[in-house]
Amino acid sequence: MKKIVFFVPSLAVGGMERVLVTYANLFARRGYDVTVFNLTSGDPAITDFFDPAVHYRERYIPVPHFLHAKPKDLLKFNFRIRTFGDWINSHSARYLAKKYLKEHFDIAVAFFGITTLKIVGGISDRDTKKIGWIHGGGRLDNYAPVKRFEDAVAVIKSLEKIICVSDGTRESVAKIYGVKDNVSVVYNPNDSALIRKLALEKDHPEKKRFTFVNASRFDDKQKGLSRLLHACKRLREEGYPFDLWLVGDGIDYEMITNLAKEYGLDNVTFFGQQKNPYKFIRNADMYVCSSYCEGFSIVMIETVILATPMLTTDVPGAGEMLEGGKYGMIVENSEEGLYTGMKAVLSDGALYQHYRQMAELRKDYLSEDKIMDEVERIIYE
Repeated sequence: MKKIVFFVPSLAVGGMERVLVTYANLFARRGYDVTVFNLTSGDPAITDFFDPAVHYRERYIPVPHFLHAKPKDLLKFNFRIRTFGDWINSHSARYLAKKYLKEHFDIAVAFFGITTLKIVGGISDRDTKKIGWIHGGGRLDNYAPVKRFEDAVAVIKSLEKIICVSDGTRESVAKIYGVKDNVSVVYNPNDSALIRKLALEKDHPEKKRFTFVNASRFDDKQKGLSRLLHACKRLREEGYPFDLWLVGDGIDYEMITNLAKEYGLDNVTFFGQQKNPYKFIRNADMYVCSSYCEGFSIVMIETVILATPMLTTDVPGAGEMLEGGKYGMIVENSEEGLYTGMKAVLSDGALYQHYRQMAELRKDYLSEDKIMDEVERIIYE
């Protein structure tokens, strides 16, 4: 039985984290001995979905620094002397690999983040295939954990294979690090059967009129939720009747909720973080992605699986996923683009029905079996 380990920097709620769980489960179902090594914290909303056959390990001290520790934490040594970033930064890749890998694995995967790339890059066992799995080009230029750009290049080049989640991400790897060889693109899979099953849960809000939905991390610099609300404000002022469901949480949650109040958007409902966002996506009329940038958006893939029509800004991966706009509406990556696109579907029922029909045709295009066949081909070729 082949042994594979995935290193992840965290498993808080998010799209990339759900992809990691899906891959771990799919490898386990193909007979691999699978270990997931989480370097920091995990959220049960993610970790509870691991297959029982997956070995999940977590190296996490809840108190991030001793200055924040209470007396009982100090007595139990339940704190960090240094931040996790400082810890990674101050040790060599070789040391970190020896620290975290106490047994042989046939395949070691660094799943998003320069931190995990550094650890896997430091593995000296020649019988271990070292794989980098990269999500989103925008994060690749953060090489603080390895101190210098030259060290980051060395880490990237030490990997035998690099898998990118979109053509845009592959182009970023080539642009930032000058690495083109042994770089492949594999689209993210999802457990389609599970997603469709969860989407059928009846505990969801009732739709009163045309409803848009967005399920994402509340990080406005990436997800663009404030410009989505501004577009909604303009549409409401023009008299268009619609609702917007916002599912998720994050650093900008308070700012976005306050903005909705400031704009008087009583048609926007916040549902917070949900363990099952799929029932919201399935029961809305249209998913709207307002992001400034994405790698290959997980929630957009889930939306395709659920055959919910999609309106998205022109982010990396959107053109590939929707075949240049054939299977969903791709608008200019701006507030004006969002406003114009939303106005078009609200004004033209025939246009909306067209996208609903096309969404139904697209729902099976990302087959888990096909993706896993391609992943294994890349690893072993």
